[in-house]
Amino acid sequence: MKAPLVLIPGLGADERLFYPQQAFFRNSITPHWRLPKNGETLEQYAERWAKDLRLQPGCALAGVSFGGMVALEMSRWVKTEAVFLIGSCRDPHSIPWGLRKAGLLPTWPWMSKGFTKAFPSTGAWLLGAKAVGERELLIRMFLETPDFFLRWTVRAIQGWGGYPGEHPWVHHIHGERDRLIPVRNVKPDQVIPGGGHLISLSHAGEVNRFIAGRWRNGANKKGRSPQGAALK
Repeated sequence: MKAPLVLIPGLGADERLFYPQQAFFRNSITPHWRLPKNGETLEQYAERWAKDLRLQPGCALAGVSFGGMVALEMSRWVKTEAVFLIGSCRDPHSIPWGLRKAGLLPTWPWMSKGFTKAFPSTGAWLLGAKAVGERELLIRMFLETPDFFLRWTVRAIQGWGGYPGEHPWVHHIHGERDRLIPVRNVKPDQVIPGGGHLISLSHAGEVNRFIAGRWRNGANKKGRSPQGAALK
């Protein structure tokens, strides 16, 4: 059996974020988020999750936004052939300073959910969702996310050391109009014109072709991330 493509959603999202990828990649899986432990860092969380999943060698990891950061850290513990960043980054400083600091407010989950309910169109605009179905899905996923998880995630990003260096098994696709992680702050391999933050939904065809082409034609030839090779 071919090693799976492991899809990791972003903050406030779940497997519904990857409907187009699940349909395209029959060997894909989207594991449910683990609840973090008190005081757990992003690195510790990713290590624990990677070991719990017992992923098959040769798999590929793909993550949207925060999920991409988790995928990078998981790759330290998994014999993966490729890591795909979808609207994500390798360093927390790629996220605008204002967004990072605002998320540290203890009340931000409650405030953000209240704002989303009152002004759903503004939240959808920030994420780059244009279709009505996409907007409704994003709002439902965000409102259903536990406040504890939202608070932990922002603090985990704030304390994350990043994934420095150039690694041939890491492939990055990004939206030209991403408002949460501006394209000027990152160095993607491919930029989708007009794409926002959630290109896995809005530009699914381009994202699917990027993953399929890089995993099949480039990832195995360019180099594999052996378990523990990227450890600091």
